[in-house]
Amino acid sequence: MIRGNSSPTSVPGESADRHVGDFFSPMASDDSPRPLKRFTSIPEQIELLRSRGLAISDEQHARAVLRRIGYFRFSGYAHSLKSRASPLDDSETFRRDASFDTIEGLIQFDEALRAAVLGGLEAIELAIRAAVSARIGHLDVEAHRNERLLDRKFTLIDPASGVSAYEAWRRRFDELCARSKEDFIEHHRRRYDGRLPVWAAMEVLDFGLLSRFVAGLQSRDRESIAKSFKVGHAGVLCSWLHMFNVIRNRAAHHARLWNRTTTKIPLLPSRDLHPNLSFLHDDKHARTRLFGALCCMQWMLKVISPQSAWHRQLKALMDSFPADGGLSPRSAGFPRDWQSLPLWCD
Repeated sequence: MIRGNSSPTSVPGESADRHVGDFFSPMASDDSPRPLKRFTSIPEQIELLRSRGLAISDEQHARAVLRRIGYFRFSGYAHSLKSRASPLDDSETFRRDASFDTIEGLIQFDEALRAAVLGGLEAIELAIRAAVSARIGHLDVEAHRNERLLDRKFTLIDPASGVSAYEAWRRRFDELCARSKEDFIEHHRRRYDGRLPVWAAMEVLDFGLLSRFVAGLQSRDRESIAKSFKVGHAGVLCSWLHMFNVIRNRAAHHARLWNRTTTKIPLLPSRDLHPNLSFLHDDKHARTRLFGALCCMQWMLKVISPQSAWHRQLKALMDSFPADGGLSPRSAGFPRDWQSLPLWCD
Protein backbone atom coordinates (compact mmCIF):
# COMPACT_ATOMS: atom_id res chain seq x y z
CA MET A 1 0.00 0.00 0.00
CA ILE A 2 1.40 3.42 -0.93
CA ARG A 3 1.92 5.69 2.03
CA GLY A 4 0.12 9.00 2.40
CA ASN A 5 2.07 12.02 1.27
CA SER A 6 1.99 13.79 4.60
CA SER A 7 5.21 13.30 6.47
CA PRO A 8 6.98 14.15 9.69
CA THR A 9 8.11 17.65 10.34
CA SER A 10 11.38 18.24 8.56
CA VAL A 11 12.65 21.10 10.66
CA PRO A 12 13.59 21.12 14.34
CA GLY A 13 11.20 23.05 16.52
CA GLU A 14 7.97 22.13 14.74
CA SER A 15 5.34 19.91 16.29
CA ALA A 16 5.76 16.20 15.77
CA ASP A 17 2.26 15.33 16.96
CA ARG A 18 0.46 12.57 15.15
CA HIS A 19 -1.89 13.55 12.38
CA VAL A 20 -3.98 11.61 9.92
CA GLY A 21 -1.70 10.44 7.12
CA ASP A 22 1.53 11.05 9.00
CA PHE A 23 4.38 8.59 8.90
CA PHE A 24 3.83 7.08 12.34
CA SER A 25 3.12 3.39 12.24
CA PRO A 26 -0.26 2.04 13.36
CA MET A 27 1.78 -0.36 15.52
CA ALA A 28 3.06 2.61 17.51
CA SER A 29 -0.28 3.43 19.08
CA ASP A 30 0.78 3.16 22.71
CA ASP A 31 2.15 6.10 24.64
CA SER A 32 5.15 4.30 26.09
CA PRO A 33 8.39 6.18 25.44
CA ARG A 34 10.94 4.75 23.05
CA PRO A 35 14.68 5.28 23.07
CA LEU A 36 15.93 7.92 20.67
CA LYS A 37 17.52 6.72 17.47
CA ARG A 38 21.30 6.55 17.57
CA PHE A 39 23.49 8.96 15.65
CA THR A 40 24.48 7.82 12.17
CA SER A 41 27.32 9.07 9.98
CA ILE A 42 26.74 10.15 6.40
CA PRO A 43 28.14 6.86 4.97
CA GLU A 44 25.75 4.99 7.27
CA GLN A 45 22.87 7.19 6.10
CA ILE A 46 23.70 6.38 2.47
CA GLU A 47 23.78 2.67 3.30
CA LEU A 48 20.46 2.90 5.14
CA LEU A 49 18.79 4.63 2.18
CA ARG A 50 20.11 2.00 -0.21
CA SER A 51 19.03 -0.86 2.07
CA ARG A 52 15.50 0.54 1.88
CA GLY A 53 15.56 0.52 -1.91
CA LEU A 54 16.47 4.11 -2.80
CA ALA A 55 18.43 4.37 -6.05
CA ILE A 56 21.60 6.45 -5.61
CA SER A 57 23.53 6.90 -8.83
CA ASP A 58 26.17 9.34 -7.56
CA GLU A 59 27.22 8.58 -4.02
CA GLN A 60 29.66 11.46 -3.81
CA HIS A 61 26.93 13.91 -4.77
CA ALA A 62 24.49 12.28 -2.32
CA ARG A 63 27.01 12.71 0.48
CA ALA A 64 27.42 16.38 -0.41
CA VAL A 65 23.65 16.93 -0.33
CA LEU A 66 23.27 15.23 3.06
CA ARG A 67 26.21 17.20 4.39
CA ARG A 68 24.58 20.43 3.23
CA ILE A 69 20.97 19.93 4.37
CA GLY A 70 21.12 17.03 6.83
CA TYR A 71 19.53 13.60 6.81
CA PHE A 72 16.57 14.69 8.96
CA ARG A 73 15.37 17.29 6.45
CA PHE A 74 16.04 14.94 3.54
CA SER A 75 14.00 12.17 5.16
CA GLY A 76 11.04 14.53 5.58
CA TYR A 77 10.75 14.74 1.79
CA ALA A 78 11.73 11.09 1.26
CA HIS A 79 8.63 9.79 3.07
CA SER A 80 6.51 10.70 0.08
CA LEU A 81 8.26 7.95 -1.90
CA LYS A 82 7.97 5.18 0.66
CA SER A 83 5.54 2.28 0.79
CA ARG A 84 4.45 -0.48 3.14
CA ALA A 85 3.48 -4.04 2.36
CA SER A 86 0.42 -3.66 4.60
CA PRO A 87 -1.07 -1.12 7.03
CA LEU A 88 0.26 -3.17 9.96
CA ASP A 89 3.76 -3.46 8.53
CA ASP A 90 6.13 -1.28 10.56
CA SER A 91 9.00 -1.59 8.06
CA GLU A 92 9.57 1.03 5.39
CA THR A 93 10.91 0.66 1.88
CA PHE A 94 11.06 2.99 -1.08
CA ARG A 95 8.98 2.57 -4.20
CA ARG A 96 10.78 0.82 -7.05
CA ASP A 97 11.06 4.02 -9.08
CA ALA A 98 12.28 6.16 -6.16
CA SER A 99 15.66 7.84 -6.52
CA PHE A 100 17.85 10.23 -4.59
CA ASP A 101 17.71 12.65 -7.53
CA THR A 102 13.90 12.77 -7.39
CA ILE A 103 13.94 13.65 -3.69
CA GLU A 104 16.61 16.29 -4.24
CA GLY A 105 14.48 17.76 -7.04
CA LEU A 106 11.50 17.89 -4.70
CA ILE A 107 13.58 19.73 -2.09
CA GLN A 108 14.71 22.28 -4.68
CA PHE A 109 11.13 22.71 -5.92
CA ASP A 110 9.91 23.33 -2.38
CA GLU A 111 12.62 25.93 -1.87
CA ALA A 112 11.36 27.85 -4.92
CA LEU A 113 7.77 27.39 -3.72
CA ARG A 114 8.61 28.97 -0.36
CA ALA A 115 10.14 31.96 -2.12
CA ALA A 116 7.03 32.41 -4.29
CA VAL A 117 4.72 32.16 -1.28
CA LEU A 118 6.74 34.68 0.70
CA GLY A 119 6.64 37.08 -2.25
CA GLY A 120 2.86 36.88 -2.47
CA LEU A 121 2.38 37.22 1.28
CA GLU A 122 4.62 40.28 1.38
CA ALA A 123 2.24 42.13 -0.93
CA ILE A 124 -0.76 41.04 1.16
CA GLU A 125 0.89 42.06 4.43
CA LEU A 126 1.75 45.53 3.15
CA ALA A 127 -1.78 46.05 1.86
CA ILE A 128 -3.30 44.99 5.19
CA ARG A 129 -1.05 47.40 7.09
CA ALA A 130 -2.11 50.24 4.80
CA ALA A 131 -5.81 49.33 5.07
CA VAL A 132 -5.70 49.27 8.88
CA SER A 133 -3.90 52.62 9.02
CA ALA A 134 -6.37 54.19 6.63
CA ARG A 135 -9.38 52.84 8.51
CA ILE A 136 -8.49 53.86 12.07
CA GLY A 137 -5.75 56.48 11.70
CA HIS A 138 -8.24 59.33 11.34
CA LEU A 139 -9.98 58.26 14.56
CA ASP A 140 -6.86 58.54 16.69
CA VAL A 141 -3.26 59.06 15.64
CA GLU A 142 -2.35 56.44 18.27
CA ALA A 143 -5.30 54.19 17.58
CA HIS A 144 -3.27 51.08 18.39
CA ARG A 145 -3.08 52.30 22.01
CA ASN A 146 -6.71 53.37 22.31
CA GLU A 147 -8.72 50.52 23.86
CA ARG A 148 -11.97 52.31 23.07
CA LEU A 149 -11.34 51.61 19.38
CA LEU A 150 -10.90 47.88 19.98
CA ASP A 151 -13.29 44.99 20.38
CA ARG A 152 -14.33 44.28 23.96
CA LYS A 153 -13.27 40.64 23.64
CA PHE A 154 -9.78 41.83 22.78
CA THR A 155 -9.52 44.09 25.81
CA LEU A 156 -11.37 41.90 28.31
CA ILE A 157 -9.09 40.66 31.10
CA ASP A 158 -8.66 36.90 31.20
CA PRO A 159 -9.25 35.71 34.80
CA ALA A 160 -6.73 32.92 34.39
CA SER A 161 -3.80 35.06 33.26
CA GLY A 162 -4.85 38.41 34.70
CA VAL A 163 -4.22 40.20 31.40
CA SER A 164 -6.24 40.81 28.27
CA ALA A 165 -5.33 39.57 24.80
CA TYR A 166 -4.74 43.20 23.90
CA GLU A 167 -2.34 43.69 26.83
CA ALA A 168 -0.36 40.65 25.70
CA TRP A 169 -0.36 42.06 22.17
CA ARG A 170 0.82 45.48 23.37
CA ARG A 171 3.64 43.99 25.44
CA ARG A 172 4.90 42.12 22.41
CA PHE A 173 4.58 45.28 20.30
CA ASP A 174 6.58 47.28 22.86
CA GLU A 175 9.28 44.60 22.87
CA LEU A 176 9.61 44.84 19.09
CA CYS A 177 9.86 48.63 19.30
CA ALA A 178 12.50 48.44 22.04
CA ARG A 179 14.67 46.05 20.00
CA SER A 180 14.22 47.80 16.67
CA LYS A 181 17.12 49.65 15.07
CA GLU A 182 15.02 51.03 12.23
CA ASP A 183 15.69 54.65 11.36
CA PHE A 184 12.07 55.68 11.78
CA ILE A 185 11.98 54.14 15.28
CA GLU A 186 15.15 56.01 16.26
CA HIS A 187 13.63 59.21 14.88
CA HIS A 188 10.48 58.81 16.98
CA ARG A 189 12.58 58.05 20.07
CA ARG A 190 14.43 61.32 19.64
CA ARG A 191 11.57 63.58 18.58
CA TYR A 192 8.43 62.04 20.12
CA ASP A 193 9.66 60.17 23.20
CA GLY A 194 9.20 56.89 21.40
CA ARG A 195 5.52 57.42 20.57
CA LEU A 196 4.44 56.21 17.15
CA PRO A 197 1.45 57.11 15.01
CA VAL A 198 -0.58 54.08 14.03
CA TRP A 199 0.69 54.12 10.43
CA ALA A 200 4.26 53.85 11.71
CA ALA A 201 3.27 51.28 14.35
CA MET A 202 1.90 49.01 11.62
CA GLU A 203 5.40 48.84 10.11
CA VAL A 204 6.75 47.33 13.33
CA LEU A 205 4.30 44.42 13.43
CA ASP A 206 5.14 40.95 12.18
CA PHE A 207 2.39 39.07 10.35
CA GLY A 208 1.19 37.34 13.53
CA LEU A 209 0.75 40.56 15.50
CA LEU A 210 -0.85 42.22 12.50
CA SER A 211 -3.43 39.45 12.09
CA ARG A 212 -4.22 39.56 15.81
CA PHE A 213 -4.68 43.31 15.73
CA VAL A 214 -7.07 43.09 12.79
CA ALA A 215 -9.08 40.47 14.67
CA GLY A 216 -9.11 42.77 17.72
CA LEU A 217 -10.60 45.78 15.93
CA GLN A 218 -14.21 46.72 16.44
CA SER A 219 -16.65 44.88 14.23
CA ARG A 220 -17.40 47.89 12.03
CA ASP A 221 -13.72 48.37 11.25
CA ARG A 222 -13.06 44.70 10.62
CA GLU A 223 -16.03 44.53 8.28
CA SER A 224 -14.92 47.64 6.41
CA ILE A 225 -11.42 46.24 5.85
CA ALA A 226 -12.84 42.87 4.77
CA LYS A 227 -15.11 44.64 2.30
CA SER A 228 -12.17 46.52 0.82
CA PHE A 229 -10.53 43.19 -0.02
CA LYS A 230 -13.79 41.68 -1.30
CA VAL A 231 -13.60 38.59 0.91
CA GLY A 232 -17.19 38.65 2.11
CA HIS A 233 -17.08 39.33 5.83
CA ALA A 234 -14.58 39.91 8.62
CA GLY A 235 -14.63 36.29 9.80
CA VAL A 236 -13.31 35.18 6.41
CA LEU A 237 -10.59 37.82 6.40
CA CYS A 238 -9.41 36.96 9.92
CA SER A 239 -9.33 33.25 9.14
CA TRP A 240 -7.29 33.93 6.00
CA LEU A 241 -4.81 36.13 7.83
CA HIS A 242 -4.38 33.49 10.54
CA MET A 243 -3.77 30.85 7.89
CA PHE A 244 -1.36 33.10 5.99
CA ASN A 245 0.61 33.68 9.19
CA VAL A 246 1.06 29.93 9.74
CA ILE A 247 2.22 29.44 6.15
CA ARG A 248 4.51 32.44 6.29
CA ASN A 249 6.16 31.14 9.46
CA ARG A 250 6.72 27.76 7.82
CA ALA A 251 8.22 29.34 4.73
CA ALA A 252 10.37 31.81 6.68
CA HIS A 253 11.76 29.00 8.82
CA HIS A 254 12.50 26.80 5.78
CA ALA A 255 9.87 24.19 6.65
CA ARG A 256 8.36 21.95 4.00
CA LEU A 257 5.32 23.46 2.26
CA TRP A 258 4.35 21.43 -0.76
CA ASN A 259 2.17 18.69 0.77
CA ARG A 260 1.56 19.84 4.31
CA THR A 261 -1.89 19.81 5.84
CA THR A 262 -3.21 23.29 6.59
CA THR A 263 -3.63 23.56 10.36
CA LYS A 264 -5.86 26.61 9.92
CA ILE A 265 -8.55 25.74 7.39
CA PRO A 266 -9.84 28.93 5.75
CA LEU A 267 -13.43 30.06 5.95
CA LEU A 268 -14.90 30.73 2.53
CA PRO A 269 -17.18 33.47 1.26
CA SER A 270 -20.54 32.36 -0.10
CA ARG A 271 -20.67 30.72 -3.52
CA ASP A 272 -22.98 33.40 -4.88
CA LEU A 273 -20.76 36.23 -3.74
CA HIS A 274 -17.51 34.73 -5.04
CA PRO A 275 -18.13 32.07 -7.70
CA ASN A 276 -14.41 31.99 -8.58
CA LEU A 277 -13.76 30.39 -5.19
CA SER A 278 -16.82 28.11 -5.22
CA PHE A 279 -14.83 25.02 -6.27
CA LEU A 280 -13.11 25.01 -2.86
CA HIS A 281 -16.46 24.34 -1.19
CA ASP A 282 -16.60 21.00 -3.00
CA ASP A 283 -12.94 19.99 -2.73
CA LYS A 284 -12.05 19.40 0.90
CA HIS A 285 -8.61 18.05 0.03
CA ALA A 286 -7.74 21.25 -1.85
CA ARG A 287 -9.16 23.39 0.93
CA THR A 288 -7.13 21.70 3.66
CA ARG A 289 -3.86 21.64 1.74
CA LEU A 290 -1.55 24.32 0.42
CA PHE A 291 -3.58 24.84 -2.75
CA GLY A 292 -6.50 26.22 -0.75
CA ALA A 293 -4.25 28.82 0.86
CA LEU A 294 -2.73 29.71 -2.52
CA CYS A 295 -6.22 30.29 -3.91
CA CYS A 296 -7.00 32.69 -1.06
CA MET A 297 -3.71 34.46 -1.72
CA GLN A 298 -4.47 34.73 -5.42
CA TRP A 299 -7.89 36.18 -4.69
CA MET A 300 -6.44 38.92 -2.47
CA LEU A 301 -3.58 39.67 -4.84
CA LYS A 302 -6.02 40.18 -7.73
CA VAL A 303 -7.88 42.70 -5.58
CA ILE A 304 -4.72 44.42 -4.31
CA SER A 305 -3.00 44.56 -7.70
CA PRO A 306 -5.11 43.47 -10.69
CA GLN A 307 -2.01 43.48 -12.90
CA SER A 308 -0.08 41.16 -10.56
CA ALA A 309 1.86 38.44 -12.35
CA TRP A 310 2.16 36.28 -9.22
CA HIS A 311 -0.24 33.66 -10.56
CA ARG A 312 1.87 33.27 -13.70
CA GLN A 313 4.97 32.84 -11.58
CA LEU A 314 3.26 30.10 -9.61
CA LYS A 315 2.01 28.33 -12.74
CA ALA A 316 5.51 28.38 -14.23
CA LEU A 317 6.88 26.97 -11.00
CA MET A 318 4.32 24.16 -10.94
CA ASP A 319 5.34 23.23 -14.48
CA SER A 320 8.75 22.38 -13.00
CA PHE A 321 7.30 20.01 -10.38
CA PRO A 322 9.36 16.78 -10.30
CA ALA A 323 6.55 14.37 -11.18
CA ASP A 324 8.71 11.26 -10.86
CA GLY A 325 8.31 8.24 -8.66
CA GLY A 326 4.56 8.70 -8.38
CA LEU A 327 4.77 12.25 -7.00
CA SER A 328 1.82 14.46 -7.84
CA PRO A 329 0.81 18.08 -7.14
CA ARG A 330 -2.51 16.64 -5.97
CA SER A 331 -0.73 15.82 -2.72
CA ALA A 332 -0.68 19.57 -2.09
CA GLY A 333 -4.34 19.86 -3.11
CA PHE A 334 -3.88 20.95 -6.73
CA PRO A 335 -6.71 19.65 -8.93
CA ARG A 336 -5.67 18.27 -12.31
CA ASP A 337 -7.19 21.20 -14.24
CA TRP A 338 -6.37 23.94 -11.73
CA GLN A 339 -4.63 26.22 -14.26
CA SER A 340 -7.86 26.50 -16.26
CA LEU A 341 -9.93 27.65 -13.28
CA PRO A 342 -11.14 31.29 -13.70
CA LEU A 343 -9.27 32.30 -10.54
CA TRP A 344 -5.96 31.36 -12.14
CA CYS A 345 -6.57 32.58 -15.68
CA ASP A 346 -5.33 35.92 -17.02
